[in-house]
Amino acid sequence: MANRWQVVIFVFMPKIGFRIRSTKSKSGSILVNFRPPSSPPLEVRTGLSTDVSLWSKDKQRSKGIDASLVKLNSRLSKLSVHLEEAINNSDGADLNNKWLKKEVDKFFNRAEKKDSIYLLNFYADYLRNIENNKGGSVGLKSNTVKVYRSFYKILVKYESAIEARLRFDNLDKDAFDDLYSYLINEEGYSPSHVSRQITRLKTLCRAASGEGIKVNSYHLIHKAKPIHSDKYLTIITQDDIDLIKSYAPENNYLKNTKKWMLIGVYIGQRVSDLLSITPSQVRVVEPGVVLVDILQKKTGVAITIPIKDSVVIDILLHNFPNKIANSNFNKYLKLLLKAANVNEETTGYLMSKNRRRELVTGPKWMFVSSHDLRRSFATNHYLNGVPTQYLMKMTGHLRESSFLLYIGKSANKDEDALTFLKYL
Repeated sequence: MANRWQVVIFVFMPKIGFRIRSTKSKSGSILVNFRPPSSPPLEVRTGLSTDVSLWSKDKQRSKGIDASLVKLNSRLSKLSVHLEEAINNSDGADLNNKWLKKEVDKFFNRAEKKDSIYLLNFYADYLRNIENNKGGSVGLKSNTVKVYRSFYKILVKYESAIEARLRFDNLDKDAFDDLYSYLINEEGYSPSHVSRQITRLKTLCRAASGEGIKVNSYHLIHKAKPIHSDKYLTIITQDDIDLIKSYAPENNYLKNTKKWMLIGVYIGQRVSDLLSITPSQVRVVEPGVVLVDILQKKTGVAITIPIKDSVVIDILLHNFPNKIANSNFNKYLKLLLKAANVNEETTGYLMSKNRRRELVTGPKWMFVSSHDLRRSFATNHYLNGVPTQYLMKMTGHLRESSFLLYIGKSANKDEDALTFLKYL
C-alpha cells in the first residue's frame, strides 16, 4: 500500500555561469558567477584568461580550436561541478563573494590569502591586480607592469639579504634608509634608479593603508635623497654626429644601425618609440622640412617633431631602415661609434663581470646606449638656446624641473630674470 504522505525535498541547483570581463585587449579575464536564492548575483575572478575573440558568449566557453583551449574548457566544466557541490553542501553558510573566492581558490589548490601586514603578501595580490588590468580600466602600460614585477623581485632579494620579512607597520625611517643603502651599496644601482624604487615602496604603503592595513606613517613624510645626476651623462655631440655621418659602414647591420642612430638624435624619443616608427608617420610639409608624428607609448602623448637635416630627411623618405630589436640596437650602436672613432675620453658607470656598476674611464663609445640619443637631442638643443618649453613639447616632459634634471642642468635664475625684463 502506498504511503499516504510523501516528503518532497527540493535541492537548490545553481546555474554556474562564466563570462569575459569587458576589455579592449586581446586577452580577457574569465569570471565565474551564480545567483543564490533571494540574493544578488555573486561573481569573482577565476584566475584564468583567454583570447577575447575566441570566447563564445552563448556557450560561456572558449571555442576549442586547439589542445590548450580544450583543456581550459574542461577546467571550467570541472570548476562548475565543484561549485555546485560546494553550494549544496554549504549547510547554511553565508554565500557571498568571499565564500565564492575561497571555493574557487580551493578548486585550483591556491593558498588562502596570507596576512597582508607583510609587505610581499600584499604586494603579490597588488601585482596580480595590476597584471589583470594592464591596458584596461586601471590604465597601466605594459612597461609599468614590468617595472612593478621587477621591484617585487628586488624586495624578495632584499628580504633574503636581511633574513627578515618586511612588515608595513615596521617601515620607519631606519627601514627606508636601510633599503636605500642596500640598493646603492650592495646592488650597485644608480641613485636615480633607487629613488624610483623607493617611490614604488611609498605607493605600496598608500595602497595598503587604503585597504585598512596598519602602515607606519613615515612614508607620508619621507623625502627622496638629492640626486646629483649631472656628473656622468654621456652626450653625443654635434662633432660626434658629424663623425657618424662621414663614416661609411661596410656591414649591412651597421648601415642599418647608422640610420636608426641618426634618426634617434634628431627626433629625441624613447627607444620604444624610435624603433617603432614607420614611413607612414613621416610627412613632407615644405621643401627641406619633414614632420614625424609619434604617439608616445609611455605617456600616451601625441607629438610632432620637425626635421631639417638633409641626411636624416633622405633616410626617412628614401632609405628607411629595417626593423631592429632594442637589444641588438644597443649592441650595434657601440660597434658603430667605435668604428667611427667616437673616442673622446669619458667617465661613467659600466656593469662589471660580477654584475655591479663600476665607475670607469674610457672612450665614449663604451658608454653610449640607445637612451643617450634622446638625452643628446635634448641637451644639444638646450645648449643651442632652444627654450625649454619647446624642447619639452618634443620630448614629452611635463615639468621643467624633470627636464633639467634629465639633461643634468639646473635652472638659470639669472637668465630667467633677464628674459623677464624684456616684457617689462
